[in-house]
Amino acid sequence: MSGKKKQLFRSWFCRIEHEIMLPFVTVGILVVCAFCAISVYNGYTEKLKDRKEYARTTIRGMEADIYYLQGKLSEEEIRQKYKFYHDPAVRIMAADGTVITGDEEIPDGNMELLYADSGNFLGWRLEYWMDKKSFENAILEEQNYVIVGAVASLLIIVQVSVFLAWSLTKPIRSMGAACKKLDENKDGFREYSFPETARKDEIGQLARTFENLLKNLDNYTKMEYTSRMSSALAHEIKNPLAGIRSGIQVLGGRAVKENEKLLCDSMLHEIDRVTGLINDLFTLSVKKENHRHVFPADAVLREVASIYAKECEQQNVAFKTDCAACEVFADENEMRQMLYNLLTNSMRAVSRDGTGKICLSVSSDGGMTTFCVSDNGKGMNEEELKRAREPFYTKSINGVGLGLAIVNRLIGQNHGKMEMESAPGCGTTVRLIFESRDEHEKDTDR
Repeated sequence: MSGKKKQLFRSWFCRIEHEIMLPFVTVGILVVCAFCAISVYNGYTEKLKDRKEYARTTIRGMEADIYYLQGKLSEEEIRQKYKFYHDPAVRIMAADGTVITGDEEIPDGNMELLYADSGNFLGWRLEYWMDKKSFENAILEEQNYVIVGAVASLLIIVQVSVFLAWSLTKPIRSMGAACKKLDENKDGFREYSFPETARKDEIGQLARTFENLLKNLDNYTKMEYTSRMSSALAHEIKNPLAGIRSGIQVLGGRAVKENEKLLCDSMLHEIDRVTGLINDLFTLSVKKENHRHVFPADAVLREVASIYAKECEQQNVAFKTDCAACEVFADENEMRQMLYNLLTNSMRAVSRDGTGKICLSVSSDGGMTTFCVSDNGKGMNEEELKRAREPFYTKSINGVGLGLAIVNRLIGQNHGKMEMESAPGCGTTVRLIFESRDEHEKDTDR
């Protein structure tokens, strides 16, 4: 076999469906062939046993007949009686070696002696022969049904093997194609979907796990890219912005005209907004050590609310707070940052025509402290709600898709959890749930 043919054979055989199907087919063929061989052998053995028993009975009957004729007929008369014996399988030889009946010639290789006896008073040798070829052909004719059944079984085995191989390897081939695409497009952000995730068996579990791994890989790639980019931005831009801000403040103090002062204030606001974006990126790129401690949750909420109340008033959005006196065990600065991001998202989602509403509340129950930010904005559908925490995923034309990603990361660092509820046209509700220090210490001890 040439090298090209070997390569073609190897590429054909090494396909996963063939690796599953061929062993099934091979084992099936071996089992069916073994069953046929055993069936034919048993039939041959039983038939040969019956034939030998018939030969013994026939020769013993002839011996009994010769014994009965003893003294009643002469040897010549008995010879004449058996000279034209009708059974061609019987051969009678006299004591002198002459053949009384049957083939005079020595039997060929197809003949087999089944039974012989020479214990009669005449000294004759009585033999019973069998044609092996005819006997074997008769056995094969009787076993035709076994051969037909074996062929039918082989067809069924092949069909079942093909079906099993296709059914088992379909999700694996799909995942293999996804991996190949992933390898060919290393720099692109992709979406993966496997229909096998709807299955309830182990293959469905494997497909769901693999799909989640690929999505997490995309998120990890985004985070790595963001990490490198944001580190450079934080280092190269943050310091020059501080210098520009100081310069604008100096120029603003010297401005005489009102429009010049407004322009300086606007530039300071824009610089602060850019600085905030850089800080958000820096939060994604650097895992800072958080300092968790117990602090009044209602005090932090009022501080954040005082900042956003003015902006909501300017944007014609109703802003409501509900503060219950309670404490929380978390990093205070990171807590503020989470609330800022959630409120910013709500501000982008609500209407500015006087119907927009945002509610910020905090409560404590059973050792758990819950911050809640809700709005009556446009809301999210099921897909958007599922992907909202992914970095850079956004449906807003002005959004960058980092707000919930940052919150999701920070709340994980504070050992809390985030719950989201949303529906199109019904607004969004986000709950940040933290355990108290006592509850955390109990869990740690356990």
